[in-house]
Amino acid sequence: MEHQQGQQPKSCTACGGSLVRKGPYLCQCEACGKKYYISASRTHKVTVRLSMGTLILRISLGVMALIAAAVLGYQLYTGHLVLSARRFSVAFRDFLMEAYEKPVAEIRPEDLAQMKYLKIEREDGYRFTYSFQDDYDMPGTAPRKSITIEASKDDFSPTNVQYFTGLTQLELYTDAWENYRLPEENEIRSIICTDGLSRYGVPKFFSEANPDTLEEVTILEAENLEDFSFLEDLKNIRKFSLEKAAIQDAGIFAGLEKLEELELRYVVLEEEKAKDIVREILALPSLRYFFMEGKSAWYISDEDWRLLEEEFGDRVRMVRK
Repeated sequence: MEHQQGQQPKSCTACGGSLVRKGPYLCQCEACGKKYYISASRTHKVTVRLSMGTLILRISLGVMALIAAAVLGYQLYTGHLVLSARRFSVAFRDFLMEAYEKPVAEIRPEDLAQMKYLKIEREDGYRFTYSFQDDYDMPGTAPRKSITIEASKDDFSPTNVQYFTGLTQLELYTDAWENYRLPEENEIRSIICTDGLSRYGVPKFFSEANPDTLEEVTILEAENLEDFSFLEDLKNIRKFSLEKAAIQDAGIFAGLEKLEELELRYVVLEEEKAKDIVREILALPSLRYFFMEGKSAWYISDEDWRLLEEEFGDRVRMVRK
């Protein structure tokens, strides 16, 4: 018996006669009777079938795993977006969607860090003025846009300011600055804000300012400001402007070791102490410019002002209105 691999031979190799199938793996010549065994390679064929089945199974499992991962990833992503959007109050959400021209859930921390200037005012709702360019050294050179959002006080949260980590200039005219939150890490150089309302507690706002970058601070409408302990957080500022606060002692400025410019607008001084308080202020070694405006400025007589100019005028430029 002759063994053949693979397919059935076409004719007898001995006599050329026709072959007749006698079984699944046996052929015989009709003429001479020679038998041929044809190997089916069953093991090989079965192995191939099992490999294909395993491959298909693995592909199916892989596809299912990818789909599951995609669904889970999408759920986590959308969940993150929802949580991200929840950080903002209604007024801030509406402002951000207009400023960035996309859903608030898609606004990333990197986007928020691009905003360099932000001013918030209470005016028929909340008016946001902003810029993505830093013009601190050349004010007015960067393009600014304004967006007014119709929202009630309950729809506005001053703590939302903490998410704008790239700010260099911040102006707040809507609420007591004590209620705001600055970013934990920031590079703010200038802050203008209104009344700290320290009667509600020790102000914490300025403790979050970056002492290495903050240079200018202006506090407006500060009639209720009684606690000046926040000045301990402003030791490196170069310029300070204060409006309508009551000053009992010039010592509150003593820790401002780098202060070059001081403006006092409509501050309240005791008449008999006014000259001594101003003299103590002018004695600050770093001071180069002093401006005083309002009734208290005129508690100092022309003669006393002239004497102060003689004493400090070679170092400090003095102006009163």
